[in-house]
Amino acid sequence: MEYGNFEVRKLTVDDLERAPRCFANERDGFAALGKAAHYAQFFVEGIQNPVYYFRNINPDSQRWSGIIEFGDHPLACQRGLHGDDIAQEDAVSGPYRKVGDSPKIFEIESASPYSLLRFTDDGSGGVAAEFQEGFGGSILDLKVTPFPVAVVSHANPDQPTPYFQVNTLVTGTYMGKPIRGMGGFDRTFVAASVKGDGGKEEQSYAATYRCTCALYSGIRQDGRRECVYALITTQNGTGIGMYYIDGEEPIVTDKVRLDAVFRRLPYVQDDTVVYTDAVWTIGPKTIHFNGKWGTKSFSAYPKLDKHGQSQCFGTWYEGDVPYGHVISHAFNENSGDAFAPRMKAMGFEVLD
Repeated sequence: MEYGNFEVRKLTVDDLERAPRCFANERDGFAALGKAAHYAQFFVEGIQNPVYYFRNINPDSQRWSGIIEFGDHPLACQRGLHGDDIAQEDAVSGPYRKVGDSPKIFEIESASPYSLLRFTDDGSGGVAAEFQEGFGGSILDLKVTPFPVAVVSHANPDQPTPYFQVNTLVTGTYMGKPIRGMGGFDRTFVAASVKGDGGKEEQSYAATYRCTCALYSGIRQDGRRECVYALITTQNGTGIGMYYIDGEEPIVTDKVRLDAVFRRLPYVQDDTVVYTDAVWTIGPKTIHFNGKWGTKSFSAYPKLDKHGQSQCFGTWYEGDVPYGHVISHAFNENSGDAFAPRMKAMGFEVLD
């Protein structure tokens, strides 16, 4: 399904090329991989709150990573579980590259500390993946299965850099203990004309990520998978939203509204704000979010200097009758412009 600059479709193994065919056009500037994020949420025996894994890469290196326990409430920051013992930006790393053609396999790996992200053809042109932290997955060993649909965003005034995002189901082990959870991965691409120009690349990234976004996924009691992608850019208040559930056609629309009250983070010395509960309207769908846990970045230590940036996690449901998911992932991020005067100017209520 296509809507404006957005496609909602199955993610294919060909989309994992460094310069995928879907962005090899004038509109997208024949874009190539710029940055990629990989994330997963799961419960672990002996740890009170959900554990969250996040790894970020450049095309030729690891950028940074964290494994954290969420803060105890939506306005609390995280507790670091792993930092120096997993690969960070100073780790010697090979590039993200294709290592096989039949089937197609792509990976990026570092030796010390050991880290591996590997993506392969699932046998039907789709994608299967594995993520490991620690040699042989001694810290984290995930098998990753994408949802049936991904959101593919082509270059547009609100999001200048082409982009895709897909939700995932994850299984495996953390510190040897079995886990099952949900997450996702996404990639941001940059036009060939600015690739390698650090200043221009960062300008494109900054414009693309100045938004308030929601990424929700879950498995209902009847086994159906459902997911939400929603964002409102803080440049002009416009948005895009997608809702999918197994057995129905995806909905993708710019008829998107966020109803939320923003609250100040109590542990920072600035006016950074976050919403802890929200109602998203995506075309005919109403999505309720209930915040339960907080973070400020995904590194082992909260990034207190990141003005206007924070995250909130919790539970969600679609429609007017609350229900629980068997497992779920509900990620909300304010990517850099969520400070009190800006959000008030956009019409949101901000509580002091």
